[in-house]
Amino acid sequence: MTATFDSTIAPNTATLAPPAFDTASYPGTVVSTLRSVAALHPDAPALIDPDGTLTYRELWSTVDALAANLRRFGIARGNLVGVAAERTRHSLLCMLALARAGAGYVPLDGTQPAARLQRMIAGSGVRTVVGRSAALTAFPQGLPVEFVHIDLALRSAAAADTAMPDPNDPVYVIHTSGSTGDPKGVLVPHRALHTAARSLIGLCGTGPGDRVLSFASLSWDTSGEEIYSALLSGATLVIDPAANSGSIPAFLGALRRNRITVVDLPTAFWNELVAFLDEDGASGDVAAELLGNVRLVIIGGEEVRAPQVRSWAERVPDRIRLLNTYGQTETVLVTHAAELSGGIGRDLRPDDRVPIGTPLGHVQQLLVPRSGANGAAELLVGGPTVCLGYIGKPEETAARFRPGPDGTGLYYHTGDLIVERPDGQLDFVGRCDRQIKIRGLRVEPEEVERVLHAHPDLQAAAVAPSTEPSGAMVLTACIVPLDPHRGSAPSAEQVRAWLAERLPDYLVPKHIRVVDRLPLLPNGKVNLKMIAQNTSAPAATATVEEIAAELAELCSAVLGSPCSATDDFFDAGGDSLLATRLISKVYRRFNAELTYVDVFDHRTPAELAGLISGRL
Repeated sequence: MTATFDSTIAPNTATLAPPAFDTASYPGTVVSTLRSVAALHPDAPALIDPDGTLTYRELWSTVDALAANLRRFGIARGNLVGVAAERTRHSLLCMLALARAGAGYVPLDGTQPAARLQRMIAGSGVRTVVGRSAALTAFPQGLPVEFVHIDLALRSAAAADTAMPDPNDPVYVIHTSGSTGDPKGVLVPHRALHTAARSLIGLCGTGPGDRVLSFASLSWDTSGEEIYSALLSGATLVIDPAANSGSIPAFLGALRRNRITVVDLPTAFWNELVAFLDEDGASGDVAAELLGNVRLVIIGGEEVRAPQVRSWAERVPDRIRLLNTYGQTETVLVTHAAELSGGIGRDLRPDDRVPIGTPLGHVQQLLVPRSGANGAAELLVGGPTVCLGYIGKPEETAARFRPGPDGTGLYYHTGDLIVERPDGQLDFVGRCDRQIKIRGLRVEPEEVERVLHAHPDLQAAAVAPSTEPSGAMVLTACIVPLDPHRGSAPSAEQVRAWLAERLPDYLVPKHIRVVDRLPLLPNGKVNLKMIAQNTSAPAATATVEEIAAELAELCSAVLGSPCSATDDFFDAGGDSLLATRLISKVYRRFNAELTYVDVFDHRTPAELAGLISGRL
């Protein structure tokens, strides 16, 4: 019932030979290194979560036994197997056990729309999904997979297999947004992940005694920065649900309670943390107290701005290192990094670009000038961490994984436009294509357009990025009904609900305008700049009781558009990041601590007012 790994999905190795892998510098696989760490530090804590502590000895023996049990279900080396992507020890053990068995894991979020899950499963050839029973029940019915519940497997012993995976075996497939409308599965081998993790450990100085927070979703490759930099260095990985509740005070409390030393945050969330410290007027001593034992903060996922870096550097003690990182899913974890701590951050002027840094030691970098790019060059990344390509998409693989200009080597063509500073650091200045980042996630507007074009009552649609007053990047869509003047033409709210059934929330446009026709350029192409400017906002209505009225003002400030006491925060354009911002403002105004769940369950200011008044 499992899918066998097919080597034909890799790029054409006859013309695109991967770079030579230096086994002397980067021996083994992630599981062989984990086994070595467990032998060196058997009694050290490997994982701490609400269920307790697992030592390295316990972690390795559990992974070893679970791998053997999974083999009894027919899972074999080279298979690609789905894993319920929840932030629990069970999913982590499944991922490590599959890697131990030589199979590749494919994180799947059971709460995503069934249609998207269907495409991800079909595209990667997954036939089996493993996880704990509670997580597997969240998946939609009717998916063409077999579900393997690991609850019993974790309680039963099985003889371990002495055979270990090979560096070229697949270790995972992570899906990104696709310009053709389908998610792209990025196929990563052990050698790439092992190399990237060892390089990142060296960059961050991670080791025994460190406590690394598990913050990123397992569906994102950033989670690998946390998991493997911790477990391959003898550090402790910490899972605390409070850190992901959406509340900055709860997040800071989790850091202190768990004595976290290393935290890896999406730039967008870090911006919210900086805003919280700013609005509280936190001094260096107060910021140090709020951050507890933290010695290193890593940010990445989207462009960081100079004012936030400077504000951080002015409030946070220099002993807490700030590292801006850059990397692509296709080149695995981090490829470039820039130090922003202390005086470096304080010297930034408001309009300065913040560098993405210099390449790490394992990276082969090329800058290829692009015509019409005002002196910028496209960044090409090569080296042992370049992935095996997009599973089942040979044309897209061939388009992005190509030799360098001299015809040698294999490089991933990032599409990022770069300017090199005199000191060798790189500045990100734009894209060669339409790809953007929203809340740290790569988004291809074409994927959203393709889904919109499938709507039975629409004749045309176009999607473009636009910038909110807060500086956040969002999507804006213009849609043309089949008959714009027909009374039954779909409304923007109906189309948004339709999209939510087919796309994850970060791909659903915040602004949707119903128009008679799309704006065009003289050459007949869609005028995307005009679409980006044509945003609309719901009008505010009558006020209600005092708390609800104040909450409506807070929601309006967060959304950057009017929101009445009876407006649905999420229908008005709210998302999980804006919910975090709202939670912080509510905390400061009412001294009431909310969570994501509170905001999702009480979607209007009036409903939230009832909840808050009961807590005051």
